[in-house]
Amino acid sequence: MTILKRVRNFFNHKSGNVAATFAIALLPIMLSVGAAIDYSRMSNLHNKVAIATDAALLAAVANVMNSVDLKDTAAVNARLKEEFEPLLLANMYGADSYIYNGFTINFDPKTGGVDVNVDVDYNAAIFGLVGLNKLDTDVEAATSMQVKAGGAISMFLVLDRSGSMDWSNGDGGTKMQSLQLATIQMISNFRKYDPNEEFIRMGSVAYSSHTWSVQQIKWDLDYVKNYVDAMLAGGGTDSSNAVEQAYNMLTKKSEITEHEKKNDQEPDLVLVFMTDGDNNSPGADSATKITCSKAKNYGIEIYTIAFQAPAKGQGLLKYCASSSAHYFEPENTDELIDSFKSIGKNVSDKLVLAK
Repeated sequence: MTILKRVRNFFNHKSGNVAATFAIALLPIMLSVGAAIDYSRMSNLHNKVAIATDAALLAAVANVMNSVDLKDTAAVNARLKEEFEPLLLANMYGADSYIYNGFTINFDPKTGGVDVNVDVDYNAAIFGLVGLNKLDTDVEAATSMQVKAGGAISMFLVLDRSGSMDWSNGDGGTKMQSLQLATIQMISNFRKYDPNEEFIRMGSVAYSSHTWSVQQIKWDLDYVKNYVDAMLAGGGTDSSNAVEQAYNMLTKKSEITEHEKKNDQEPDLVLVFMTDGDNNSPGADSATKITCSKAKNYGIEIYTIAFQAPAKGQGLLKYCASSSAHYFEPENTDELIDSFKSIGKNVSDKLVLAK
């Protein structure tokens, strides 16, 4: 057989063509199926990241809005970064086939807007066979740091001014000075949530062995600050009448009327009861407990603070508190400030919402 004939027979030979042709045809089919699988998984990942981003952003904004002065842009952005990432990663738990590259977040003080971009790549499965190992699936989200009214509060402070409040606080001052600092800081923080005095009404009363000049509840926060700042320590301890006066003030029908006129809402009622000792007047504990029970049944939320108080005083305040989370037992000035700050934040959470 001549060489020319052999060549002609090779090109005319049919064996194996079906397998080769099928293999060649299968490649685009496999890529198409793989592309559909990768696209579906990438789409699911994008949705999970978007949901996680939105949830983390809203939670971070709520946390920052209640703890940072919105006029301090650098502090707001720093706190947003600190709050956002752990919330994001926690919300993304369970998502698979992704590479997390980080995020950017920014607060615009002019608009009050917060923008975030989460840099995530999809770790491709089938596309990786042709060199496309990572597919970009970044997510953007936005919300606002602007504050709007979300509730109304009538709040009454019942504060101990007995002689022991003139004792050392262990920090170089007196317990009265610690109380004044902590209380005034809490009241001052209310300013940023209610700058026009439309949603928070406050009153206060100090007590020793007798009740000292009961304040009416007013819209004027400075009125309460000045009252607290002027308190002097002296005398024994009898909380019964002071707590009863607070109950009477908070349950007046005029409280609802005053809020309806300004904000068209029925207020939440809050009583803060503080002592550093225990009652030394006969029947004072029993009378105080009766009023506390009556107040809680009425719907008044009671926070109690036992500042360096003995066991008997702690027991009374634990009884009066609306729950164990409403009871505080600070042992120094910083802990007292933190106690009032925590109460202030809980109250403020009723007043502000992220738009």
